Amino acid sequence: MFEKRVLRGLMMAIALALLVALLPSLALADKGDPPSGPGTRAVGHTTISGNPLTIHVAADTSIQVLHAAQPNGQVYPAAYSEADSGGFAWLNRMVFGPDFANHAESAANTVNPWLPAGPQTTMGTGTTADPWWVGTTVWGPPPISVQQWVRYVDGEDCFRVSYIINDGEIGEPLPVTFFHAADLHVAADDDGYGYYASGGVGAWSLDRTFLEYMVPVTEMGLPPASHYQESVYQAIWNRIGDVTGPGAGFNDTVIAVDHDSGCGLQWDLVLPGVQPPGNFVELALDWCFVLEEEPPPPEFVPEPGSVLLLASGLMGLAGYAGLRARKR
Repeated sequence: MFEKRVLRGLMMAIALALLVALLPSLALADKGDPPSGPGTRAVGHTTISGNPLTIHVAADTSIQVLHAAQPNGQVYPAAYSEADSGGFAWLNRMVFGPDFANHAESAANTVNPWLPAGPQTTMGTGTTADPWWVGTTVWGPPPISVQQWVRYVDGEDCFRVSYIINDGEIGEPLPVTFFHAADLHVAADDDGYGYYASGGVGAWSLDRTFLEYMVPVTEMGLPPASHYQESVYQAIWNRIGDVTGPGAGFNDTVIAVDHDSGCGLQWDLVLPGVQPPGNFVELALDWCFVLEEEPPPPEFVPEPGSVLLLASGLMGLAGYAGLRARKR
């Protein structure tokens, strides 16, 4: 028994050493191209100017966030207001999501873009009684539409993102898989350490003093997330998919060593197809930031049911070492 424990420990140590050695090679390739081909239209965004958070909400559901303690955006590309994040859906065997092809810079997969259904809605004064709200409505494959609501109370370190997926037709129930995901730029760096606790998934900064994460909201009968994942950013986009079709979906794992981090949540839902109460489904998450005066211990302890990628992650990560170089 003792010999088996020693052998398992040695195998884990070797796997971790190989993973640590591999990950720096992934960072050697430049990340982010201006999208191929000229953009045909401006996406546009609305800004919530609060403290400590400033939130840029784009008309295609993508979101950029700035924190007063950091000099740049907390989503890649950090210098732009329209970033690699937002809401995605598998609908009719197609992937719909933000219009990355018309962003100034992107390292995300190209998907079928949401089409804006009208101007964004803004309201509120930022108080607890009257939060700031930005509402965005987009079309998927007609007659399916998605409403996104971003809510922020000034002074808080979290903001809420809600989605309502609506089917304008009455008929058979329609399965919908929905994602909210982001290519994180934690603190002042693209790299971070994976984080998961109590349903929240994200990444620590390299010095472990700044945490960025998103957590599902389950109050008021809202559905819990079905899956989560934190990984190398390209793995997140590939798991969602691209214009050729859906990916494999999230697999409830995180990576606990230094890497170019992305993360997301997944909901497996069904549009009921009947009225009343209405042929729609609703979900929400809180996107949060934690500033630590002293770094927490470096040990990573996954919750029961989560998976720490070590040896099992080597094969998947090796595939990303061959990503084509992208010009910043």
